Amino acid sequence: MKAAYARLRSFFANASLTARFAVYSFICIGLMTAVLWLIVSNYLVNQILEREWETTAQIVRADVRKFLEDYDFKAQDRKSVGHKFGALSDHMRLSPAIVRFKVYNPKGVVIWSDDKSLVGKSFGDNPQLQKALQGEVNANLSSLSKEENVLERTLLARAVEIYVPIYSEKDQQLLGVFETYRRPDTILQHIREARAVVLLGAVSGGLLVYVALFAIVRQAARKIDEQQRNLLRMQSELIASQRMAAVGEMAAAVAHGIGNPLSSIRAAAQVALLESAADDSETKQKMSNNLHSIMRQVDRVQRRMQGLLNFAKPLEPRPIAVEVNKLVRDVVDTMHSRFSDAKVSANLELAANLPAIDADLNHLEQALMVLMTNALEATPAGGAVTIRTSSGDYYNGKSVQITIEDKGEGIPEENRERVFEPFFTTKPHGTGIGLPLAKKFVGINGGKIALMTDSGPGTKVEITLPAAI
Repeated sequence: MKAAYARLRSFFANASLTARFAVYSFICIGLMTAVLWLIVSNYLVNQILEREWETTAQIVRADVRKFLEDYDFKAQDRKSVGHKFGALSDHMRLSPAIVRFKVYNPKGVVIWSDDKSLVGKSFGDNPQLQKALQGEVNANLSSLSKEENVLERTLLARAVEIYVPIYSEKDQQLLGVFETYRRPDTILQHIREARAVVLLGAVSGGLLVYVALFAIVRQAARKIDEQQRNLLRMQSELIASQRMAAVGEMAAAVAHGIGNPLSSIRAAAQVALLESAADDSETKQKMSNNLHSIMRQVDRVQRRMQGLLNFAKPLEPRPIAVEVNKLVRDVVDTMHSRFSDAKVSANLELAANLPAIDADLNHLEQALMVLMTNALEATPAGGAVTIRTSSGDYYNGKSVQITIEDKGEGIPEENRERVFEPFFTTKPHGTGIGLPLAKKFVGINGGKIALMTDSGPGTKVEITLPAAI
């Protein structure tokens, strides 16, 4: 029992707002529907029974006026008036609903009955009879445990007792009480129909309210979830903006602090290289190599600084008509030496007749160089990087896709959601700004970049850009 209770508590603790509301509201509306059905159906049943009492009372009183006189209730010689009561009984039995009846005097003593063994007996413990002797018409499903019904179980089973007080016409004096037994088939049919109608109405109304409330709460839950997602997104963007501002300030300070010295170092290396060209000594080649190395490292540091500056505050795009296939070929040609040094081939699968796109050429070049560099570094020697282009129907119109696929080890599942986060990297000497910068450049040109989930080794990245209108 405790384990089941614990599981139930765990379910409600972890359930969503919609699920909890669905359970709670179903229970509450179900209880309300049941209570409403009981109240209304009992009210209708009482109204039906009351109508039957009054109708039967009117019929009995009309028949009594036709066959009996006031004296017949008070006569000491019951045999002299017995035939009148018999005639009344025969007349009332013409109605198939009437089973039998008894007649009581004002003292509650049976003065006539079709069961002669009951004549002269008194049944003071009958509450319905006592109410009738006080002038109230009432009815009740007969209780077979009553003393007067013990010998009549089969005949009076499921019968309705209706007690009708009879008064004199002149002074409205109580003459006696007629107890009739009616078959309840019609009454029970009416009761069943009334209960069924009320139940149908209550259930339909409850379901309507439940569905309406559930729809409202579900829509509200979706709005709340959407607001939470927007809040988290805005929070992430705010954090990213703060980090970018810090990076921008740092990059600007670094560029300002070491930019000029680096330029001076490179200029000095260039001058030394020119001077060494006139030297015919044996150290010429060694000095030349060292100077070239100094210039390459200075260029590398300057590129890193420029990347930081671009990442913190990229230039506004200056869109022009760009032919995607030509752009891909130019980038691959630019990186030809790097592919050769790494002993990795570049396979181009370029679709023909691609639509042109409107984008900043410099931005796209940098994004493609980042993606190709990552693919190149992930591919082992002797492998290949595949670059494909194709067209599609995204953005409610034509679009161009650029796919870059390598055959490396791939990105672990736990890192796939983080590769576009700033400064996240798994490379020993990586900066973690390459993919975020590529995503930013593609995004400000109206495109999207995503990791594809195709099965197989390696990593596949796809850029989607809208075609020019």
